[in-house]
Amino acid sequence: MRRLIIFGVLLILLIIGGGLTAQLATGNVSVILPVLTTTQVSDASTMVVEPWKAEQLFMLISFILINVIGIGVTLAIIFWLLDRSYQNTTLKETGSVTSVGTTIEIKNADKVSLPAKSE
Repeated sequence: MRRLIIFGVLLILLIIGGGLTAQLATGNVSVILPVLTTTQVSDASTMVVEPWKAEQLFMLISFILINVIGIGVTLAIIFWLLDRSYQNTTLKETGSVTSVGTTIEIKNADKVSLPAKSE
């Protein structure tokens, strides 16, 4: 019940904020909000999007998104290779590797000669 009330309050705040933003965009704000218009030039306006501004925003978002995906894929490959190397090393040393929910074992492990552990 508490979460529902919090959700309702947040939803009402978002609706009120959207309504105020819509009034700001239409220029009909003299009644509710005391907003001072500083310029009528569309290049300096925060409510008017010029085509070049939209292009710059699209290019920035695309650049960031592509780089974040590239970084994620690169890190996934590195960690996969490191885990594979770790499992291979552990498999050679002990004959089995315990992983999350799985166990990899060498077939005929009793016939494989494992290197002696140095202490």
